[in-house]
Amino acid sequence: MTRGPFVLALLGALTFAGSSRADEKPPVVIWPTLTPAGDAPGPSPLHRPQAGAEKELFERAQELDATLRDAVQDLGFTLYVADAGPAQGHTRDGDLVERASRPALAGVSDGGTWVVSPRVEAIGGGEYVVRVVAVPPHGAELRVRVATVTGDAVSVRGLVMLRDVLLSSAAARAAVQQEREQTEKGTSQGIMSPLRSQGRAVLAVNAGLFGGFTAFGIQRSSGSDDPRVLYPLLALGTGMGIGAALLVADEWDVTTGDAWFLSAGGWWGAASAFLIGAGHAVQPFDDRYAWGVGGGLAGVSLATFALTRTQMDEGDAMLAHSGGALGMLLGGAGEFLYRGTTTDVTPYAGMGYGTAAGLLAAGALATQVSASPSRVLLIDVGVGGGALLGAAAASPLIFQNATPGNTRGWLSATLAGSVLGGVGAWWLTRDVGAAKAASWLPPGRPVAGVIGTSATKSGGVPVYGVGWGGGF
Repeated sequence: MTRGPFVLALLGALTFAGSSRADEKPPVVIWPTLTPAGDAPGPSPLHRPQAGAEKELFERAQELDATLRDAVQDLGFTLYVADAGPAQGHTRDGDLVERASRPALAGVSDGGTWVVSPRVEAIGGGEYVVRVVAVPPHGAELRVRVATVTGDAVSVRGLVMLRDVLLSSAAARAAVQQEREQTEKGTSQGIMSPLRSQGRAVLAVNAGLFGGFTAFGIQRSSGSDDPRVLYPLLALGTGMGIGAALLVADEWDVTTGDAWFLSAGGWWGAASAFLIGAGHAVQPFDDRYAWGVGGGLAGVSLATFALTRTQMDEGDAMLAHSGGALGMLLGGAGEFLYRGTTTDVTPYAGMGYGTAAGLLAAGALATQVSASPSRVLLIDVGVGGGALLGAAAASPLIFQNATPGNTRGWLSATLAGSVLGGVGAWWLTRDVGAAKAASWLPPGRPVAGVIGTSATKSGGVPVYGVGWGGGF
């Protein structure tokens, strides 16, 4: 009679031990991060980034390695740290599959290992391609995740990609749903997964202002100056603009770059049309506001078409705004150059046509290239600085005898200086990657934005300016 309970207890213990072993997850091997990403043939084979020739890439790879090793244990897996990674030339897909078929510890014959091989590659403009390749234990298939991110988001995106390849599809969907619920409750700040339509506020503010401007332009072009009509129209136009922006942000994922790019099309398009109307002396004067409204709508339409082709970031939006501003200045200088004088009239027509040409050129260029906002700002500084140097060098031409020929010479020197300054800033800020810079240049590169902090009683205050950064 006493043997029955003993046998039942023994069977229960064995069942519990068997279930615990069944629930135990296999170990994970994280190979060191390699470069290039491996999705296209490159000038060099897969290798570990070097601390000297590939300094920035080396730092990103180190951050990615540390993040992935910590994330493995957070996901409930066992990290096997004794594997130092593949030898040179043994990084092909077959090598991953072969390693996944072997156990983590010698002498263990009933278990394989997860093998994860992260890759990272710099593609210019401060962006990187992150590629995570994983093979399950005893598996013959590769699980791959690829993303293009900025430099400061390499490790975060790699963590999300690692979770996707290690966890099952059901678990991954559950984790995504949990993150969404936390975001709705306000406990998540969108660090692991970016919030939808981050440019909602920027789009709403600009659409509200443009709606008010549209209402004002319609009221003035109608010939009425009654404030009892103007104020309700302003409120109606502003409300319609904000409402349309919120509807668009709910329907599509509008980033901050998208919103600022749309604002560039609207405001610089309106300025271009208004200046062209002023240059051609459109009468009555209030009709020029209608020209501005039409130009703004045309600019928004073209910007929207560009957004259907590709998504814009902050650098693309900065490029569009810079194109409109520089086009207005260069167009005005071009009209002065044609007239041979800088004192007779204001060059409204040249400024308007220059704004339109600059906006169109910069908007088209933004769909083809990728540049950081700081680089665009530095090129603008180069254009302005070059124009000032050219104007200063040729200033004796207009101070001594301001003839039409001398005035055209001074304007030509100013325009040439702006072009040379812009080209020089572009060349100095180019992404040289792993290539060595010219020996006569100091190490590093120019930077713009926050270059330091100043200590105050209430805390640190950022210091904005232009400087030179890099290793010395």
